[in-house]
Amino acid sequence: MRRTGIRRESTNRTALRWAGAAAALALALSALAAAPPAGAAANATNTGSGTITIGSQCLDGSGPGGAHLAGCDGSATQQWTWTSSGGISTTDGCLDIPGGSTADGTPVRLDACSTGAAGQHFSHLPDSTVFAAESGKCLAVQSGSATAGAAVGLDACDATQAGQRWTAATAPGARYDLSAGKPVPFSNTDDTPAYPFIDKDGTFYYQQSHSLYGKTDSRQWSFYSGSDFDTATLDPISSAVNPANPQDRNDDTTWRCNNGPTGVQSTYAPSGSGYAERDYCDLLGTWVDPDTGYWYGLVHNEFTPQPFGDGLHYDAIDYAVSKDQGHTWTIEGHVITSPYSTERDDTGQFPQSTYYYGDGDQRLFVDDRTGYFYAFYSTRVLNKADDKEIWEEHVARASISGKMAPSSWHKWYDGSWTSPGVGGKESDLIPADGGGTGYVPSAKDYQPGDGGTVQSQSSAGTMPAQSQLAVLNVAWDAYLGEYIGTPQNSLAQDTGTKAPLHFYATKDLATEQWTDMGSIASLPNASWYRWFLDSRTLTASQVLGKTFRSYCAYYCSTGDGEYADVTITARTAAGQSAPPVRSGASYGITASDGRLLAQSGNGLTAADRVGPTSRWTFTSTGDGFFTVVNSRTHQALGVSGRAWGAPTTLSRPAADPSARQEWSVQQVMRSAPSGGPSVPTGTYRLVNRYSGLALSLGGPRSHSAVTAPQRDWDNSGPGRADTRLVSAQLLTFTTG
Repeated sequence: MRRTGIRRESTNRTALRWAGAAAALALALSALAAAPPAGAAANATNTGSGTITIGSQCLDGSGPGGAHLAGCDGSATQQWTWTSSGGISTTDGCLDIPGGSTADGTPVRLDACSTGAAGQHFSHLPDSTVFAAESGKCLAVQSGSATAGAAVGLDACDATQAGQRWTAATAPGARYDLSAGKPVPFSNTDDTPAYPFIDKDGTFYYQQSHSLYGKTDSRQWSFYSGSDFDTATLDPISSAVNPANPQDRNDDTTWRCNNGPTGVQSTYAPSGSGYAERDYCDLLGTWVDPDTGYWYGLVHNEFTPQPFGDGLHYDAIDYAVSKDQGHTWTIEGHVITSPYSTERDDTGQFPQSTYYYGDGDQRLFVDDRTGYFYAFYSTRVLNKADDKEIWEEHVARASISGKMAPSSWHKWYDGSWTSPGVGGKESDLIPADGGGTGYVPSAKDYQPGDGGTVQSQSSAGTMPAQSQLAVLNVAWDAYLGEYIGTPQNSLAQDTGTKAPLHFYATKDLATEQWTDMGSIASLPNASWYRWFLDSRTLTASQVLGKTFRSYCAYYCSTGDGEYADVTITARTAAGQSAPPVRSGASYGITASDGRLLAQSGNGLTAADRVGPTSRWTFTSTGDGFFTVVNSRTHQALGVSGRAWGAPTTLSRPAADPSARQEWSVQQVMRSAPSGGPSVPTGTYRLVNRYSGLALSLGGPRSHSAVTAPQRDWDNSGPGRADTRLVSAQLLTFTTG
C-alpha cells in the first residue's frame, strides 16, 4: 500500500536486467510453406508459416545449440507455424524450454512436439513479447543485442526491452482493439481505490480508506454519497462515533484496528520506529446483504510492523459488519490469511534472507452470475535487509449466501478451490496465454527455506517472477461477455518508468484463465489503485459496457489522480459471447415459478398465463445492454428508482435511452464448490443498468413486477429486508 503520512513504500526498485538493445525493427519477408512436423498437436488450429524476427535477424531452429538468431535467408528452419494451443514449430520440431526450467537465461531449443509438454506453450502477446506459459517469463535475446548467433532464452517479461520485442506476422492475432480518451483529473484520491455501491434505499455511495503510520497521522474509513460518482460528497457517516465507545469512530480508526481480530494478535514495532501502531486497517470492498440490509466489507490489515527490523509489515484480510448503514462497524474475524507465520522475528519459519508478507490489498468482485464473492489479493516476498520484493497475485472466493463468514472462503490453489481462506495455501496467478494453466505450480513457488535474495531466486527459477496480474481489479464486461481486469504496473514501479496500461480477460472466474487483451499506449503509468466505473450510470463498477471509465489514483499518465474513457472493441464476432436474445426479436419473459411479464393497462404485472401484452422485443444498444419494449403497446420497460422493491415502469422508448430503460441479460451460472468450469443453469436475470437490481415477477401472494437485489437463496432469517423469492428473478425467454 502507498502511505502518504510517513513514507511511500518504495516503488523505485532497480531491476536486474541486461542493457537494452536497439529498438526492434519490423521485417517483412515472404512466408514459405512448411508442413507441420510429425507429432504436432492434434486438434490444434495451425496458422500459416512465417518468420519470427527481431531487428534484422530471424529466429532460427537449426544447429545443436538451441534456437538462436541468424540472418534471414528464407530457410525452412526460419519458417515457424503457430498453433492455437500455443505450439511453435518448424519442419524439425517444436520450440521447447528443456527440463521444465524457469531460470533466466534458459535457452529454447527444438524438440519432438507434444501437447503435454508444458515447455512448448507460447503466445505472441499484443505488446510484441513472446510469453512462455509455463515459466511466466518471456523470450529474450541473451547477448543484449539482436545480432547473428545470439542465443534466445528466458527473462522476466519487459516489453520496454528491445531484446524482447518480436515480429511474428503469422502468430494468432489480437482479439480486441483498445483505445482511450484524454485523461481527466480526479482529485479525491485516497490510500485505497474507490469502491461504489448502492444501499437498500437506493442511495449511492462510494467508500475509501486510509490508515497512515505516524502517531498523529490520520486513519479514516470515508463514505461519499450523491446522485452519482461525480456529484458525491463526504457523507456524515464518515465522522460517525460508536455511542458505546467514543474511541471507535469512522474518522479515527486507530482503536478499531488495534482491537480487531488481527490487531489483538499483532505486536508493536521496535522502539524509535515510524510505525506508531500495531495494526493499520482499511475497509476495502462493501456489499449490502439482501436479507438484512446490513453492510459487509473486507478489511485490509497491515500489522506487526518491521517484523525483521526491516521497513515493512505483514498483511491479512478480515471482514466487518455494520448493522446501521455504516455508522458503526464490528470487525468480526479473519477470512484470508497467510499460509506462513506472521509472528515477529520468526526465523524458524523464515530461516533465510527473505520472508512472506502475507495476504492483502484485496479487490472485491461480487459475481452475482455465479453466486460467489471473489477477492483478488496480493502478497510480496521480501528481502529482510532491503525491502526489495517480488509481487504475487492470488484469489479466494466465497458463496455470497455465506455472507463473508470465514468458513465460506477458499483459495485458488493448484487448480482447485479446496484450500481454506484462513491459513490455506495459495497459487500465484499469472497469464494463461499460450495454453498455460494460469498459475505457478506449488513446486516452483516461494519456499521459505531457500537461500538467496528474492531477485536471485526469481532469476534462478526457484520462485516466480513478478506476476503480471498483481493487484488485479475486475469487472464484468456485458458487451464482450467476459470478465476484464487491470493490474497495477509492478514492472513500471520497479524500473521507475511508465509503461502502457494493460488489460486482461477471462470467460470464467471459476477457472482463472486470464489472457492478455492488449494495452493502451496513450496511458503510460506506474499506477497504484485502479478501479472501473460504468460511464453511463457513474454508479456501477461491477458491470460495464463497451466504453467505461478506468481510474488511477497515483503514478498515473499525467500525475496523481485521473480517469480516462476506455473502449474495448472485439475485432471479430468470435471475440464476443453471443447474447441469449436476438436484437429485434420478440420473446415471452417467464419466471421460474411460471409467472410472465405482461402489461396491464398502463402498468406491469406478473401474469399467470400468456396474453396479448406478454411479448417483449429486445433491441441491442450496441454496448452489451438492451431495451425491452412491449411488442403490442410499444412502451419500454424501465424502473422508477434504485431502492429495493422499486416498481418497474412503462414509457415511450427514447432514441437515446436512459440507463433506467437499459437492461443486461445475465446468464446464471453454477460451478462446483471445489472447482471446474462454470456451467449454465438455463435461466437468466434481467438486470437494470441504472439500479443494478433484477426484474422480479410476483410471489406467492403477489402479481407485482418490481426490481429486487440479486440473490441465489431465499430469505428465511431475521431482518427480512427483502423477502422476494429467487424463483421470481430467474427467467427464461421463449420465442414461440
